[in-house]
Amino acid sequence: MVVIVGWKSSPIGRSSLLKSICNLSRKLIAESSITLNDVNLIIHAGVYRRNFRTEPAFASHVQGELGLKCKPISQQSNHCFSFDVSDGSCSPYVALNSAKHMLKIKSGGYALITVGDERPNAQSKWSYQPISCVMLVALEGDGAKLKSTIFDSKLFDSSAVVSTIFDETKSANIIAEHTPFERKGTVDGEKFIGNANWLSGQHMHEFLTQYSQAMTKIHQINDHSGKTVTATWM
Repeated sequence: MVVIVGWKSSPIGRSSLLKSICNLSRKLIAESSITLNDVNLIIHAGVYRRNFRTEPAFASHVQGELGLKCKPISQQSNHCFSFDVSDGSCSPYVALNSAKHMLKIKSGGYALITVGDERPNAQSKWSYQPISCVMLVALEGDGAKLKSTIFDSKLFDSSAVVSTIFDETKSANIIAEHTPFERKGTVDGEKFIGNANWLSGQHMHEFLTQYSQAMTKIHQINDHSGKTVTATWM
C-alpha cells in the first residue's frame, strides 16, 4: 500500500513542463511537514516531452532543478534516485506501484511522483490542454491510500497507439495520425472512469479532485490504445 500524503495540480498553460512541475513541487513541499531532504525518490510519468526526448530521464531534470541531493553517490550518502515510466495514460499507476516497492528499500522516506506532458514541437498537431500533477507519497500516513491496481490489455488496439513519424514537408518529427479509442469519462456511482482523450496529468487531477469530495474511491484510466488500469483507493 502507498499513501498520497499531499498533491497539487495546475494547467501548464504557456509554461514549460519542467517549470510547471518544479513550481508545484516546491509549493507542495513547503506546505507539508517535510523538507526536500526527506525525498529519496522521484518518478515522472508521462508520454510527451519537448522534442520527443526520452533520455536523460525527465525526473533527473526535476531533481537537478530542485537541487535535490545532486552529489556523488556512495553507500553512505543520503541520495535520491530518479527515473521515468511510460505506459500511456496508465503511467501514473505504474509510477505509484514502483514507488510502493522502492520505498521499502529505505524506510521512512518519501517519493515525489510527477505527472505531465507537453507539446513536443510546433509542427505536431496538439489538441490537449495539459495539466501537471505532483504527488508526495509514502508507505504510511494520512491521505488517499492505494489498495490495489488491475491492468487490463484485452481491448488493446495497436492501430490506436500514438507514434511519431518524420514529416519531410516539415523537416521534423511529428505525432502520427492515430485512431483514438472512444470511451468518454463518467462517474457511474461506483467508479470514476477517465476520458480516453485525457493525458496522464488530467486523469490524476480529475480523480483526486473528486476523491477529496468523497465521491468515489475506484478509478479507471482508459488509454488511447484501449488498455485500462483500475485502481481501488481507501
